Amino acid sequence: MRPNKRTALVFLLSFILTCAALGTAMENTFAQEPLALAEDARLEILGAGISLSLGQQELLARPLETFRCKHISSSGEVYEAEVTGFALEGLLAEHGLDMDKIASLNFIASDGYVMGAPAEIWAEHGVYIMLVRDGQGLEYPRSCIPEQRSMYWVKNLATIELVPTEELALQLQAQVKRITFFREAVSGLEPTELSNRGYMVKAYFLQAYFEEFAVVPEAPVTMLARDGFEKTETPDVFLSGFVTLEAEPGREGDLPLYFSEEMSLGMRVKQLDLVISGEDAVYFGSEVPVAELFSRVGMQNADTYLFTASDGFTVEIPAAAIPYGVIYPDEKAGYLRVKFDGYDLSEVKGGGKVKYLAAIAVVE
Repeated sequence: MRPNKRTALVFLLSFILTCAALGTAMENTFAQEPLALAEDARLEILGAGISLSLGQQELLARPLETFRCKHISSSGEVYEAEVTGFALEGLLAEHGLDMDKIASLNFIASDGYVMGAPAEIWAEHGVYIMLVRDGQGLEYPRSCIPEQRSMYWVKNLATIELVPTEELALQLQAQVKRITFFREAVSGLEPTELSNRGYMVKAYFLQAYFEEFAVVPEAPVTMLARDGFEKTETPDVFLSGFVTLEAEPGREGDLPLYFSEEMSLGMRVKQLDLVISGEDAVYFGSEVPVAELFSRVGMQNADTYLFTASDGFTVEIPAAAIPYGVIYPDEKAGYLRVKFDGYDLSEVKGGGKVKYLAAIAVVE
C-alpha cells in the first residue's frame, strides 16, 4: 500500500502546483474580454517628435493585458477596478521614444476636456490605454494611471499630447548640419544578398553605412517616405536594418525599401526618402531641388555650404545660390550630380558643378 499512498500524494501535489500555475498564467495572459470599440474610435498621439494615429482596427490589434488596480475618487474614496488595455510606454518604445524623455502628458477628450499629468504621477505605475473596464467593453478609449485619482482616467480619450523633457526638446530643436547621399556612398559598400518576400536582392547594412559615411545616430531616428509616411525608431533597431535599391518584379515602386529578413511587413518602410537624427540626415532619392531638400530636413541657415564628392572634390557654395541648385542623376553613369543654372558661379571651383555628390555640410 505504501507505493500507492506515495503515488497518490505525488499526484495530489502535482495537481495543486498545476492549478496554481494555471491560475498565475490566467492572471497574466492577454485579455479575452469583449471589445466594443466604435467604428469611429480614434486615438492621436502627438508631440516629442512623434505623430501617431490609431483607428479602431489599430487599437484592437494591440496586444492587451488585464490587471486589477485601485483608483481614488474626487471625494477620496478608494475603489478597485479590472482594467484591460495596453501600455503607452510599449507603444512609444516601438517608435523609438523612451517614456523617460516625457515630462508630462495631456489627456484630451473628444469634447475638448484636458487633463494634464506630470511624470511623477505615472512614473511608478505607468500609463495605460483602457479598452475594457470591469468586463465591459468601451466604445472609446480611456486613459488609466493605476493607483491615482480618477481625474486621470479620462473618458472618450481622443488625443494624448506628449510634452518632452528639456533634454529631448533641445534634441528635437537641433537643426541638420550635414546631409549624406546614400546612392553615391553605397557604391563603396559590399552588399548582402537577402530574401525580400522570397525574392533575392542586394541590400546594404545600415550600421556599416553610418560607420563608413555618416555619423552613427544616438538620438531617435525618423524615417520619411515619399508617400508621406513617417516612422521613428531607436538607433539600435534602425541600424539593425537594411536598405535595398532592388525590387521583386512588379514592386519597383516600393524602392528604396527599409527591411530585413526578420522584420515583419508592418515594420518595413517602402519608398524611403529621408532619414533624420539630430544634426544629420541621409537622402535616399536621386533627384530634388537643393532648396526643397534643405527645407525638408530642416537644414541650418549658413552663409556657405560645403559640397563634397566621393572622389574627394569639394566646393563651397554661397547661400544665395541654393535656390538655383538641383540634384539629379547622371543619365549614363547614374551617379548624382548638382548644378546651379541661373546663378553665376564662374569664380567658384568647377563652376559650382559637382559630380559624385556624397555630402553637403554647413560651413561654420
